[in-house]
Amino acid sequence: MSIGTSHPVVPEMGVDTQDDGNLAAAVGQGQPARHQVFEAAEIKSTHLENLDPEYIHQQEISAEFFFLFVVLLQIAIYIFYRKYPERFKEVTFVLLWLYPLSVAHKNHETVTLAFFCVWVAWSVKTGYLMKKALERPLAPLTPEEVYTWFLRNHSVCYYTAGITVYFLFIIPGPAILTIFFCLYFGVLGRDCAEICATRISNTIGYAKYDSAPENICALCNVELRATLELMLGEAREEDQPAVIQLACKHEFHEKCIRGWSIVGKKDTCPFCFEKVDIRTLIPESPWNSKTLSAYWVRLLSVVRYLLVWNPIV
Repeated sequence: MSIGTSHPVVPEMGVDTQDDGNLAAAVGQGQPARHQVFEAAEIKSTHLENLDPEYIHQQEISAEFFFLFVVLLQIAIYIFYRKYPERFKEVTFVLLWLYPLSVAHKNHETVTLAFFCVWVAWSVKTGYLMKKALERPLAPLTPEEVYTWFLRNHSVCYYTAGITVYFLFIIPGPAILTIFFCLYFGVLGRDCAEICATRISNTIGYAKYDSAPENICALCNVELRATLELMLGEAREEDQPAVIQLACKHEFHEKCIRGWSIVGKKDTCPFCFEKVDIRTLIPESPWNSKTLSAYWVRLLSVVRYLLVWNPIV
């Protein structure tokens, strides 16, 4: 009796005729037969398990409990916000700032570690400036330094994200990560700027004056223009800091009022509380659009809302 080549016997493992055909092809290609047998059996077992009514029922119950949990968590967040609005801001701000720690703890990939290193450097610089902004008495140059830093952070995130959009279809992976970094530091930077702007204004800003002072920027308590030096010829007009006059006729340093309104989330005049159109504070240039800049500010607000108010995100 001649002995022919036969396929491994696998009926007891639940592998059907089609699986045997796939197995034969695998053997012909030099792939390990035993591995293919177990893989086919595992796939079939998983398929049967997914069709099990009891398994489907358990999955439905789990989905219902998850939905209930999300709803209850949403209600709890809303109640906490309504009852303790200031504490709510503080808690969400701290959670946003410490978010990279949880990511770095769970994921040790190169991109994650790079993000963590940038976050550490950013946190050191920002934390130092926030400490200076919260000090009393306030150093004379601290307001300008704080407003300049957060305005620069906002601009870097905006321009980087805008440039990265053009590479989404070329290198989608790195482009999406870069936009994520820009959104994260943009949102967190605005939160930090809001805290600093509030503290600075309460310390030396508009609350110090009963009426608008002449030639003084009430946001930093520094002269708008070095009038005396100009008169004596010790300063040049082109070297003077840029000044912006709002619709209410109150004047401020450009960096101060832009840091106050665009980055610090305060859309009113520090003196008269008249509504300020943020688009009037955005400089028009060939490489910048007031409309796009305004949309970027709104996008940061929407992202923060989603992160804070929606547990699924």
